[in-house]
Amino acid sequence: MVVAPDEGLGLVVFSNTGGLDGRGAAEPLAAALLRRLLSLPDQAIRMDIPPRPETWSELCGWYSSDPGPVTNLFMRALWGAGAEVVVRGGHPLLKPLTPVPAMRRGMRLYPDDPDDPWVFRVEIPEYGKHYRVVFTQPEGGEMRLLMEVLSFRKRPESATRDGGSTARLPPAPPRSRFGGCAAVRRRR
Repeated sequence: MVVAPDEGLGLVVFSNTGGLDGRGAAEPLAAALLRRLLSLPDQAIRMDIPPRPETWSELCGWYSSDPGPVTNLFMRALWGAGAEVVVRGGHPLLKPLTPVPAMRRGMRLYPDDPDDPWVFRVEIPEYGKHYRVVFTQPEGGEMRLLMEVLSFRKRPESATRDGGSTARLPPAPPRSRFGGCAAVRRRR
């Protein structure tokens, strides 16, 4: 089932066939049909929006899950203890702190709104998924990373370095003079 409440549309697709990935045929078919009904492009990732590297330094860092009860165990298991935003290869990446190898590599953050440099989309091709990622910072508040049903808060720089309960985390990436974060390659 997929819905677009602002447009007054919803779709339910039933199927008795599916692929080997556990989603079946209904989920991708429903998403494709809804995109067609809304006159949206077939591809969710927009390549026509230029990146804005001048904003990346504000986004880079460690983000931890919100405290409280785990209400969506599947998403929490995929995303683990939080995420890190880094710049590598000239693109911002979202790297979940998770035991799932395909997710640990990181997902490129693609710009998704020409008017807002803090709105991105990530694609997880191994699972046939894409999600909107929005960074927000209320006036005087902490930086937040919002994605679907997940919410992460940015850790202060001091919490990601030496001390406190987060001493097991690697050091925060250094800032580059080009407005983004410098990628740090760690040797094993």
